[in-house]
Amino acid sequence: MMRGWWLAFLVIWPAWVLANPPRPIARPSIAGIVTDPQLGELSGLASSHHQRDRYWAINDGGNGNHLLLLDGRGRVLKKLPVDGAENTDWEDLASFHWQDKNWLLIADTGDNAGEREHVVLWLLPEPEHLLDGAHAGPAQALRLRYPDAPHDVEAMTVDGQSGSVFLLTKRTVPPVLYRVPLSAAGKPKVVTAQRVGALDAIPQPTPSDIARDGQLSRFRSQTTGLALDCNHLGLLVLTYDAVYRYVRSPQQSWEAALPGQTPARSPLNLLPQAEAMALDRGCRNLFVGSEKAPVPLLRFRYRIVVDPIVAPQGAQ
Repeated sequence: MMRGWWLAFLVIWPAWVLANPPRPIARPSIAGIVTDPQLGELSGLASSHHQRDRYWAINDGGNGNHLLLLDGRGRVLKKLPVDGAENTDWEDLASFHWQDKNWLLIADTGDNAGEREHVVLWLLPEPEHLLDGAHAGPAQALRLRYPDAPHDVEAMTVDGQSGSVFLLTKRTVPPVLYRVPLSAAGKPKVVTAQRVGALDAIPQPTPSDIARDGQLSRFRSQTTGLALDCNHLGLLVLTYDAVYRYVRSPQQSWEAALPGQTPARSPLNLLPQAEAMALDRGCRNLFVGSEKAPVPLLRFRYRIVVDPIVAPQGAQ
């Protein structure tokens, strides 16, 4: 009977997703106003596993190799140098639990000109002791290249359960998702990322949109952030003008779930250049931040994805 149930599940789930696309996230509120000039080029945000309502942040290239600790209103509490890491073009940040420890991963993956032969992910233990003068690290390098050509990547997240890093291209249309193993960190070899799939349902501006809204609207669908929710069934994608949510079933890979799926779309307002996104530790709130402080820090109430297919009563 169990075998018959799972066969039915595999048939029903794709049809269910097509008929019942993911729900948009609720409208945002303003959690605070980011005024500190230290966050003028905020490019990554991640929740702390050690401290409640605390968030790690980074700035992009040209701002040094520092982590900033924020509260839930966007105020800077601490600044920690990261030992062993360089900031060529830091573009995203992830916090996660892996191999019984809490970690941070910094994506030094920006490449506006598409010229970097390989890029770097910096893996380090999440700092616990935040006394004055504390440092973070030491960081281990995970060096990677893409299988086709260099890409500008500003969106990265980590699945600690599988030990996988996901990276999403910014300037390709459609954006393409790649994966590399965390186990490659600290090794001298440059690994080649594996292609997962294209996110071809993110809408691109039409010529009439550009004529109406101006030339800068050409860039509004570029991807700048990525996050997995707490049960790893929801994949959130940040662009300059919206948050998109894709879903999968517990039995599906992202390779199988993404093709043909129309994601939920939650529009962004008030942010001039949305480039940072993080769920809180319990996945009850989603925070979205922007470059060009002073700017609002937006907070969306969030519900994690729940598998809608429930086994019939009595199934063994």
